[in-house]
Amino acid sequence: MVEEGAEPPVELVEEFVRVAHRIVWCTLATVDRRRRPRARVVHPYWERRDGSLIGWVLTRPTPLKRAHLAGSPFASCSYWDPAHEVAVAECEAAFAGDELTRRRVWDLFANAPAPLGYDPKMLGAADPLDEAITVLELVPWRLHVAVPGGTAATWRRG
Repeated sequence: MVEEGAEPPVELVEEFVRVAHRIVWCTLATVDRRRRPRARVVHPYWERRDGSLIGWVLTRPTPLKRAHLAGSPFASCSYWDPAHEVAVAECEAAFAGDELTRRRVWDLFANAPAPLGYDPKMLGAADPLDEAITVLELVPWRLHVAVPGGTAATWRRG
């Protein structure tokens, strides 16, 4: 069943975050200028805010990532584990380079318990404002969660 609406149902958001934060690593796909998919593994932090869901990734701002998002500002985040729990977020994606966001996201990762949390300095940045990293903001327009023995649920922005 697909549910549509301005915001995803609270239960679906909670289940998505539970699965994503337990699995931790996801495959994030973007599209290149020739419309070919390109995937990489990233470590998002999903935050529930005012009924919405926002994903944050500390990442290196490579020319390739910048070009992909400039050409198509969307990304797909897919989680899977051997127990076959699945969580997928299809998102609008943009770099959020303002100082306040960079500091806040750095602190989210630095203060979260492992394995979700980690020391952001391991990415090669001395501090949240270091140009070696940036913040990628992910705003889902579609969520899907499937749990073995449970039900599958999908939401998309109406």
